[in-house]
Amino acid sequence: MSDSVIQQDVSWPLARTCPMAPPPAYGELRRNPPRKVNLPDGGWAWLVTKYADVRQALMDPRFSSDDTKPGFRGRIQLPPDRNMNSFWRMDEPEHGKQRHMVMTEFTARRIKELRPRIQELVDDLLDRLEQLPRPLDLFTEFCLPLPTLVIARLLGVPEGDYLTFSEQSRLCLALDAPDKALAAYQDMTAYLHRLAEKKERNPADDLISRLITDHVLTGELAREDLVPLIRLVLIAGYETTTNQIALSVLSLLTEPGLLAALQEAPERIHPFIEESLRFWSVSHDNILRLVDADMDFGGVRMSKGEAVIVAIPSANHDPSVYDEPGRFDMDRDVQKHVAFGHGTHLCPGAPLARREIEMAITSLFARFPDIRLVGATDDLAFRNESLVYGLNELPVTW
Repeated sequence: MSDSVIQQDVSWPLARTCPMAPPPAYGELRRNPPRKVNLPDGGWAWLVTKYADVRQALMDPRFSSDDTKPGFRGRIQLPPDRNMNSFWRMDEPEHGKQRHMVMTEFTARRIKELRPRIQELVDDLLDRLEQLPRPLDLFTEFCLPLPTLVIARLLGVPEGDYLTFSEQSRLCLALDAPDKALAAYQDMTAYLHRLAEKKERNPADDLISRLITDHVLTGELAREDLVPLIRLVLIAGYETTTNQIALSVLSLLTEPGLLAALQEAPERIHPFIEESLRFWSVSHDNILRLVDADMDFGGVRMSKGEAVIVAIPSANHDPSVYDEPGRFDMDRDVQKHVAFGHGTHLCPGAPLARREIEMAITSLFARFPDIRLVGATDDLAFRNESLVYGLNELPVTW
């Protein structure tokens, strides 16, 4: 894209020309200061694309996450209802208070305790795969149910409700059906209210029960804030991990040399995961902020009340930070990627997500070393119209 084109109207979200790469327009946009882009609702927002600017925006308190403030423009418009809000969309100090309440579930110690239970779920799913006719859809049969089962057990969701809440979760993030997305939010909210009431009457060893006992009944957490907090953990803990597992598997199936290197040196699974997180950057359209004070930022003047889009995929593919960013290279240093965000809004569930991805990838290819993609990559259905990038299916055989 030339400079002359950049000066003309640019509409967001940007279009991908290859499903295996972020929109190419980011390349030229990074060479310029943040610029205004047109939004689907007829408004506009600043688009922040450079790695340094993205990191700064994610940690700068002058950018607000509170989407109840006038001027905030989200991809999914939710009513200004406290029951729809969560700490992901709050500023300090409210954000920090609620974040702290769930952090105990995602410490290194807690993740270590969960490992046997996660491995049991992985093994059960792989056992089931062996019995299914091939080819099969690995996304539906493995990538999707694993994070669903993990987060459901963590929260204390009854097993019979897994399918219902996983379907609602995916609808909540759909951008091509806003009415269905809002309805799913409302249905999930109603369901979680009923579940929380049951947990209060009969607490168990799960996150919902602990939130009620330790924070709601002590007065630390307002009762009306409980369900939005649970819903955030549910959706964030399931949807992003599901798609990251699927896309990580896709990378290995489409790069034979990559898979061979990992099979030869299994200990490289950790750098592989970090590079996959950077490469795919599944949170591709959902980091939105509001300018909370007039300021100079990235070479432009921003005014209070203006909307801002923080482009995670662009930052993670910034060539000033990552040499040949479009190449999957698990030997590169990617410790500073922003796939999980940065600053106070860094995803608290990142340790659990990393462990799930590790165990899913390691166990899958150990059980089925000859697994391969059915058909061409171009034939796959990718999820563009969603707040989280990913796949709709992953046909495989062995």
